[in-house]
Amino acid sequence: MTPVQDAVLSLLPELAYPHDPSAKQTRDLLVKAKTGTGKTVAFLVPAIEARLNAIEAAGKKALADAGVTSDKDIETRARRVFAKNQVGTLIISPTRELATQIANEAIKLTHWHKDFEVRLFFGGASKREQMRDWQRGRRDIVVATPGRLRDVLENEGIREAFKNTQLFVLDEADTLLAMGFRDEIDAIKEYLPEVPERQTFMFSATLSKPIQQVARSVLARDHHYIDVVPKDDSPVHAHIPQYHTVLPSAEDQVPHILRLVAHDQLINAGRSKVIIFLNTTKQTQLFATLFRELAKVTLPAARNTQIYEIHSKRPQEGRTNTSNMFRKDEGGASILVTSDVSARGVDYPGVTRVIQVGMPGGTEQYIHRVGRTGRAGTTTGRGDLVLLPWEIGFVSWQLTDVPLKPLPTNELTSQVSELAAKYDANPEEFFKGIKLNDKPHHDPRRRFNTGPRLYPNTQAKTHEELPSKLAALLENVDEDAIKETLGSLLGYYLAKAPELRVQKEVIVQGLKDWTTGAMGLPTPPYISAALLERLGYKDGRTRNFGGERKRSFPSRNESHWMGRGSTKGREGGGFQGEREGGFRADREGGFRAGREGGFRGDREGGGFRAPREGGFRAPREGGFRAPREGGDREGGFHGQPRLRTAAIRTSTSTVASRISTAEAHAASDARSRPIAPMRGGR
Repeated sequence: MTPVQDAVLSLLPELAYPHDPSAKQTRDLLVKAKTGTGKTVAFLVPAIEARLNAIEAAGKKALADAGVTSDKDIETRARRVFAKNQVGTLIISPTRELATQIANEAIKLTHWHKDFEVRLFFGGASKREQMRDWQRGRRDIVVATPGRLRDVLENEGIREAFKNTQLFVLDEADTLLAMGFRDEIDAIKEYLPEVPERQTFMFSATLSKPIQQVARSVLARDHHYIDVVPKDDSPVHAHIPQYHTVLPSAEDQVPHILRLVAHDQLINAGRSKVIIFLNTTKQTQLFATLFRELAKVTLPAARNTQIYEIHSKRPQEGRTNTSNMFRKDEGGASILVTSDVSARGVDYPGVTRVIQVGMPGGTEQYIHRVGRTGRAGTTTGRGDLVLLPWEIGFVSWQLTDVPLKPLPTNELTSQVSELAAKYDANPEEFFKGIKLNDKPHHDPRRRFNTGPRLYPNTQAKTHEELPSKLAALLENVDEDAIKETLGSLLGYYLAKAPELRVQKEVIVQGLKDWTTGAMGLPTPPYISAALLERLGYKDGRTRNFGGERKRSFPSRNESHWMGRGSTKGREGGGFQGEREGGFRADREGGFRAGREGGFRGDREGGGFRAPREGGFRAPREGGFRAPREGGDREGGFHGQPRLRTAAIRTSTSTVASRISTAEAHAASDARSRPIAPMRGGR
């Protein structure tokens, strides 16, 4: 057992006894433990044991009420009615992903208990389906996120089932408070029995003053305190090496991230599993689309690299499926590009590296992200933080207690070059001890689960060509997707100027430089004064920031980069917008895009512009620009000569069969949403 499991489960069986007013019992727990240390099992085992005891007690009470000592029918009926009508344990989790993970773990642990059932409530999914599932069977364990549970308690008439709930568990309590769920916790508590009839477990990685206030309101006065975090312990796992890079310029951002992934694929050949965290949903969408194309031509595993994408704009079913696919991936070269929905509590076994792009939301968020690697005492893992030049204040002022080591860009370049040369000399040595799959891909849709393979290309040459391949690819990036991402980053970073200790105009200029340096735009986008003011930038110098304008209020038809007037909008200033001021957007403020952004595609948004037929990509997935028929088999970049012999022409059906599981899933996910109109291709 892990330390937290040992500390909690050693209190059994007393911990799972029903409440007895005449006995002095250990019932309520306040547990301080890090994420990834086995907390879920620590509270599920007592929950299951307590539920079994309560069901047995309900059967005995029915016999006593009937005045008999033994009657199997009466006892069985009483147990069934009790399990059907009364909730045994209520577990509150801050995120949908963690709630789903807890529910799955509960199902595994109750496998041997006949008829034991788990119910799940979370937002982002059909409430009707969840209520239908609620009505079907027993309510032994209920796992929920706070917002959805409060909704169904107040509006769906299920509060009666919670009035005798035995056990109330608050998991990741510090995260619950950080996400603003204090009111929901207080409201939910009103539907549960009072202390001491209600038993309560509270688990948290930290014990700040807000956490202590919640503990006083939900726990019994004589609760038992368990602390399994050593006093001299580092804020993150001490055995995980952590590095930070302050980039010389924005141009170095994408190459440095690619080299970090390449470094991981070389030192962890056959078992590389990388998570890349980004700060906004739009940035996550853009980088996921970008990396799907870059991986094929710049990484050691090339097309065998699987790219997964998770963010809040994806429907919950898609997020759950992608999370499960990444968790089960055995291909030896996988990358999860994600926003902070994957930062807390979600367990991904075997993650070898966490890369954080840009300043996280704070020190705790940095720690939670790094905690996705090196979990539960494993000895492998690494964290890398990649910052633009003006973000250096985060390291200087926020991460003073974290053991970070600097990693210059030229040092990483040298490391990857040396590893690439060694790999080319003896590839088998890098995969020593790894069971390789040398069979062809009969079913591309299951490629992620077919096992690792030797890397297909000469690694030294691949690394040398990285800058040129990246430059050629950036020529095809959709400008609107970059502009929309810029809008989201402005909203994120301007609010953090005090934490970075830089002036807001430095942030604005730094992000404009990012659009030209990192993303390859010829000129930075124009940003309206109205948008900057809405984002909190009101120093009187924003009227003409980033561009010249002939007059303050141009006509509706006067053109600039978006082709419309600059201040006319339906609801807000800035560029004309349907809902939000700032830049014109189809549905959301920021910039005009086809909703999911990435690169302009025929129908699905992400990808590169491509005709419906030909090239090397499927009609709906985009790809590089290519003629209608043929092109070399691997595509290439726009402007390169293409072979046109009939022998190498690629049909639509052949192309479609090459799409990876992650790409096909992303396409299916996108088709489930309304598609906004796209701009025409150049």
